[in-house]
Amino acid sequence: MPRFLQISKKDLFILLFIGVWFGVLVFVYLYMLPLLIVDHSLVSLTLSLFTATVVSLFFFFGPIFFLKVELDRLLSSGLTFGILLGMLYGLYACLLALLDYLSPNSRDAPTEFLLLVILGCALVYSPLRRLVQYSVDRLIFGSRPDYQNLLCEVSGRIATTLQLPDLVDILVDELPKGLQVTGIGLMIMEEKRSRLYPENLRFGSSLWSKSRLITLLRQGQQSFSCKRMVGDSVLSAELLEIKKAGFALVYGLQGGSLFAGMLLIGPRKDGTSYTSRDFQAFSILGSQVSTAIENALNFESLAGSNDQLQATFHKLVQAEKMAALGEMTAMLAHELINPLGIIRSSAQYLLSEQRSAEVQENLLQYVIEEVDSLNLIINNLLGLARHKPPKFRKVDLQFEIKDFVDKWVECEEHSQGVKINVNLPDTLPVLYADFKQLRQVLFNCVANSEEAMEAVGTITISIREIEQQRIEIVVEDTGPGVAEDDLKLVFKKFFTTKEKGVGLGLPVCRQVVRAHNGSIKLVNSQEGGARVIIRLPLRPLVTVGKN
Repeated sequence: MPRFLQISKKDLFILLFIGVWFGVLVFVYLYMLPLLIVDHSLVSLTLSLFTATVVSLFFFFGPIFFLKVELDRLLSSGLTFGILLGMLYGLYACLLALLDYLSPNSRDAPTEFLLLVILGCALVYSPLRRLVQYSVDRLIFGSRPDYQNLLCEVSGRIATTLQLPDLVDILVDELPKGLQVTGIGLMIMEEKRSRLYPENLRFGSSLWSKSRLITLLRQGQQSFSCKRMVGDSVLSAELLEIKKAGFALVYGLQGGSLFAGMLLIGPRKDGTSYTSRDFQAFSILGSQVSTAIENALNFESLAGSNDQLQATFHKLVQAEKMAALGEMTAMLAHELINPLGIIRSSAQYLLSEQRSAEVQENLLQYVIEEVDSLNLIINNLLGLARHKPPKFRKVDLQFEIKDFVDKWVECEEHSQGVKINVNLPDTLPVLYADFKQLRQVLFNCVANSEEAMEAVGTITISIREIEQQRIEIVVEDTGPGVAEDDLKLVFKKFFTTKEKGVGLGLPVCRQVVRAHNGSIKLVNSQEGGARVIIRLPLRPLVTVGKN
């Protein structure tokens, strides 16, 4: 389409004003002002009128047919140029009047004076031109967007916005006001599917992912104006559909290896045409939006993957819980049926007829033992399920270990044929721990060792400080040790090699030690027997309580 057919009425009026303005300026400065100031014009009246007419026609028709200039810049420059010439002429006239006042007998300005005027004009011209240009722009174009500040602000906001809905709100709802356009739309492409924003935006009846417009944008075409394209009826139809939806420009959102879609920009609110300055700003904006949308889509994809992983994880956890529940139910059924059967049969036997005192005592002793067995099972389960976080306090290990051993050898569970040795250094560092919980760990370890040695042997408890502010507690026995195949399973819940074991003692120990940010392992000693090695940090990575 010829350029003169694309000029709006408002732009034609601006061009007419610019042409007349420059023509008047030429006539005034070539003929009128020199005649008023120095009593003679620079050129004749006829030549001045001819030159003014030629300049007017050039500035009116030149931008229409030949020059790709911004009318706003042209108008601003013309006004600035006219004001500057007027100021310089005025300054020169004032200086001549001052010179005439100081030297009334001299009719001609001396050469030195003219040189001073030229030098002064040269010195003040550049800052004066910037000042006048700024004032004209503020007066006439003050409502136009400040692209430099606007792009900096928008770039910072969209670069830090990863949620796609928030990014769309900034671009669709807030940005049109800053750009002073009627509206902004987004088409985000995802494989064969496209999403339009605002959500109520609708245009086109065909599949846009295979459209002529999208194909050209994917191939590197940066932008299109929503108008009829000569020689391409398919593209013209697509662009006119977008124009009918209220948009004037289409920019492709090509970020890296991903084609994100299209940025749709509506016409200016004041009805004027876009300038090259506008196109340059929109191009920069399109590049920033491309990167922002690519980041938002990647984040959305990662968030979706994370949700799927979370859902899968919850299903696995639930499945593990159900498996553990089934395992525990089977174990409890096995462990509880036998004691309950003994208790019931003993009670039935006592009720069936009168029994001797000795028989009654034996049967009641069986009942007490089986109830104790049930109590141990239940306590182990509760200890595993209701584990409380440790309350860290300063611990005097020498006192606490000796006190534990003294109380253990006096309790009923201790086998008198087992000797317990304690090897402690003269000084031990201060440990922050919950020794009530650690006492339960030592109890399980010592009880397991005595049971494994079948009531005869030696247990040695030793403590030493190791590197990285840690201590090591070792409980070693002289028993038969643990089968190599079982060493990998001893901390597994419900695993046991005992006839009446539940398989929760060592899992509870590991739970307590891990709560202290420590580690526990069971190994076979080279001299025979088993060795439990517990390593604890002197100061766990938690807030410790007051002493």
